[in-house]
Amino acid sequence: MKRIFQIAALLLTANSIQAQNNVPDAVVQVENDYNPVVIKAEKQSFTPQIEITSNNTPLDLLFSQEAAPFGQFVSQRNVKEVLPQQTKQFPGYARLGYGNNNNIDARLGYRLLTGKNSHINMLAAFNGFKTGLNGLEGDWNSRFYNTVLSAGYTHYFKKFTIGAGAALGNKVFNYQLFEALAGTGTDKQNSNNFNLQFNIKSNLSGALSYEAEAGYTLNSRKYANGQKERISENRFTAKGCINYELPNEDIYRMGAILALDGFTYNNALKPDEGLKYDNYTSIRFNPFMNFRFDDWKVKLGVHFDMLTANGTFMAFAPDCSIEGMLNKNVSLYATVTGGRTLNGFEAMEQISPYWDYVSGINGQYTATYKIFDVTTGTRLAFAPFSTNLYVGYAYTKDDLLATDVHAIRIHTLFEQHNTRSLYLGGRFGYDYNGWFNFLADARYDHISCSGPEFWLMYKPQITLDLNAEARLYKGLYANIGYKFVRYTKSDSKLVSGRIENMNNLCAKVSYRIDKRLSAYVTANNLLSSDYFAYPGYQVQGAHFLAGVTFGF
Repeated sequence: MKRIFQIAALLLTANSIQAQNNVPDAVVQVENDYNPVVIKAEKQSFTPQIEITSNNTPLDLLFSQEAAPFGQFVSQRNVKEVLPQQTKQFPGYARLGYGNNNNIDARLGYRLLTGKNSHINMLAAFNGFKTGLNGLEGDWNSRFYNTVLSAGYTHYFKKFTIGAGAALGNKVFNYQLFEALAGTGTDKQNSNNFNLQFNIKSNLSGALSYEAEAGYTLNSRKYANGQKERISENRFTAKGCINYELPNEDIYRMGAILALDGFTYNNALKPDEGLKYDNYTSIRFNPFMNFRFDDWKVKLGVHFDMLTANGTFMAFAPDCSIEGMLNKNVSLYATVTGGRTLNGFEAMEQISPYWDYVSGINGQYTATYKIFDVTTGTRLAFAPFSTNLYVGYAYTKDDLLATDVHAIRIHTLFEQHNTRSLYLGGRFGYDYNGWFNFLADARYDHISCSGPEFWLMYKPQITLDLNAEARLYKGLYANIGYKFVRYTKSDSKLVSGRIENMNNLCAKVSYRIDKRLSAYVTANNLLSSDYFAYPGYQVQGAHFLAGVTFGF
């Protein structure tokens, strides 16, 4: 065992040295690729997510996306999911809702059994709004519509499972026009996404297990900066994971993840003069080993990343963790992770669908590289209470930072700078036998930037997320949520020190009328706060939506 600890220490030292000596000198990042959700290491489950969710639609379209983790059913649900009070006895699901700001929420899903061991999931969804909003240049008539069509096939064999799926998404919306230049271009935007995926996963329990997938994604945008020519990004992916369980008391698992991503761009993004987009390939290799010592678990791993163009680099980052139980109620843990995040079209749209490409002004963004993210904390569990307290420090190379720009139209612009973040936070949960749930999540970030401070203006400094859900009566559920965000102070000329705080109070009531039919009412931004959903774009005022769901 002593030798094992010596090897672990050497690996940790080597990871740290390599991370410092092999990192790119450029600038980038997307934590989502966006702050409320922090990406850690590569997932070890590669079952494709066939459904294209509505993550790129404005935040106020997605009820409870930010403030109610128990109630994300209204605009974000998988066809296999059900409401808390529903059962899974019906293969079909339909939902239709309408709101006071012409909000539309429609979804139709069906699970078709094509044999004893196979099925097809089908989905059609449409949501959006059209209403007058407060804009940076005055009142404007805002519209945003999102359409999704998808189908996925799964077949279960004795030794493995295979799957294939395709999805098509379309978003149409308008920009706020810059008043002084309103007559110089179009304000509309048409964005399309197409995804095709294949996957295989082992089923048998045993020493060896594996997962693999291959896919293709097309992201394109028309009318960018008033141009009718479409800009497009093609992404080809291949991922694989293999695990081997060892009959060893100390080293009990070893494995590796390999991921390849290839990006190509059309001629509209390769002008003869000015900034252009280069085709490139990204390679990630993540070997790891798991150890167990009595009540302690240790993971030792490393991320090796390589980019063939677009800020060419080779870099290493750690992927290590340790967790142990002090007693049945208290555990301690520590992690040190890192690695790259690719900043293609999808990453930018996760930050803001209102981003825009301007030939000769917007350059291509290289990958963000997290040199390290060290976190240590404790978990306390005294049923029905649970608590998680943590503190950490992260250093990110080429963080992708956003702000708003007035140029013909108001759109999101990105720049890349190195960032450092000292953070601490905690989560408190309470669950009373399914009748009442409460969750409080708080976090403080002290962020510094290698560039001008105003690039941090949309980075949260203080985040508080509260949510409570109760079963009031048989079939009757109520949910209330509140989210507060105080953003980082900046020296921006566009704002006086700090942009408006997010104050989002929302609520939901759902009632199961019978085993097939349910009704729901949601309310969002009940305080009518004027905060930004995306850089330069404010949310709707108080708005409501009522609808019904039907199982068939």
